[in-house]
Amino acid sequence: MTTSHPTNQQLALLEPAGVPAQLQLDERTRRIGLAGVAQARAILAESRRQRLAREAEAAEARRPGRAA
Repeated sequence: MTTSHPTNQQLALLEPAGVPAQLQLDERTRRIGLAGVAQARAILAESRRQRLAREAEAAEARRPGRAA
């Protein structure tokens, strides 16, 4: 029986000189993309903050001697 292990592959950025012009992002597109990433990260961070707050409140409510 032969067992094969998947090989890991690392992505690498291409050198700008090696990328065809039609595939290069202009500065406006780059800024829009970065703003979208920042917005998504902010949404995820807020969602996490709210979830942790709910979990903390639930844990506090379960503590003995605490009125619900």
